Amino acid sequence: MKKNQTKETAQMPVEASETKEKNVKKEAVGEKGKKAKASSKATTGAKASSKEKPSSEKSGAQLLKKEIETRLQMHGVADVSAPSAQQLYRACVAVMKGRMTEKRETFKRRTNKAGAKKVCYLCMAFLLGRSFRNNADTLGLYGDLCTVLEEFGSSFDDVYACEVDPGLGNGGLGRLAACFMDSLTAQSYAANGYSLCYENGLFRQRLVDGEQVELPDIWMPEGGAWLVPRPERAVSVRFGGQIKESWENGELRIENTEYDEVRAVPYDVMIAGPETDAVNTIRLWKAKNIQHGVENLTSQGTYIKAMEASANAEEITRQLYPPDNYDEGKLLRLTQQYFLVSASLQSIISDYFAVSGTLSGFENRVAIHINDTHPALVIPEMMRLLMDVYSYSWDNAWRVVTRTVSYTN
Repeated sequence: MKKNQTKETAQMPVEASETKEKNVKKEAVGEKGKKAKASSKATTGAKASSKEKPSSEKSGAQLLKKEIETRLQMHGVADVSAPSAQQLYRACVAVMKGRMTEKRETFKRRTNKAGAKKVCYLCMAFLLGRSFRNNADTLGLYGDLCTVLEEFGSSFDDVYACEVDPGLGNGGLGRLAACFMDSLTAQSYAANGYSLCYENGLFRQRLVDGEQVELPDIWMPEGGAWLVPRPERAVSVRFGGQIKESWENGELRIENTEYDEVRAVPYDVMIAGPETDAVNTIRLWKAKNIQHGVENLTSQGTYIKAMEASANAEEITRQLYPPDNYDEGKLLRLTQQYFLVSASLQSIISDYFAVSGTLSGFENRVAIHINDTHPALVIPEMMRLLMDVYSYSWDNAWRVVTRTVSYTN
């Protein structure tokens, strides 16, 4: 059979042989063309996808730029194409606060639905440091911010330089508290910090003629951009006065009269966790005077008395760590400590009651941790609130307190 095939092939006319060779060549060229087209399409697709990636990144930066421009307009900046570094700083902080607020609400709903236990951390000081770079990193905005700020004719470092350290803490105690909140948030624990909103930090240091000069650390005007005022959550704290006891239906009733009352207004600082959706808060209490009724401030005497009352109330949160080497200073520190624990406990109990509708199981869902001895008044104050306000017996109140409060020095 093979021999016959060979003979037939050898006897094939030249034209037929040439025609067959041409057809074979055409088929080969056609296949090569198809492969080339397929390769070209693949290359084009790869190029297109490589172009799409920076396009999506650019759209994220464009969205961020649009948000910043909107915030600049809300802050009264007429020319949003050439804002100052300070104006950009406040606009960027507002954008990041908005994003953290959204994450905060989602995180709260999730933890409340899961019945997660909440940590309430009380400390007289939180040494937070500057938050601009840290929040930009944790929110995944650092790269886009660098790009957008350059488009505004500025830079990340120039805008970051506008931030000042908040005068809310000093030394190891405050830094431990801040790190504790960062750690809890990074691990997605539900946690709230509580402290005071000091108008002045410890002090600013200047060297004049080779000697140290201490100046007031007035940080709020430039460093208060991260604070979120919550006036609707304000509570009243009472000092001094007289106690009247009476019995009704076999229960002891306590009435406080002739007291001095101070308004505790909360300002929240949000703490975002890296690689997590968790956002917690540190609630800072600011002391304000309470005006009862409408006073006639037209007379000089009444006006001076009103100003004195306001100054006395606001003195509570005026200074971080006021000097305590004299009796008045010691009394002011004690006043600060009671102001912190009373306002914080009222807020903690109110928050729990709003979610649960009862105080039953409070000790199983809330852990109150005090940092050092400064907030130690939380124990007698919690006993007072449970017994005098919520009619707990001594034994039941003590059971709740001992199962809720813990301490670290």
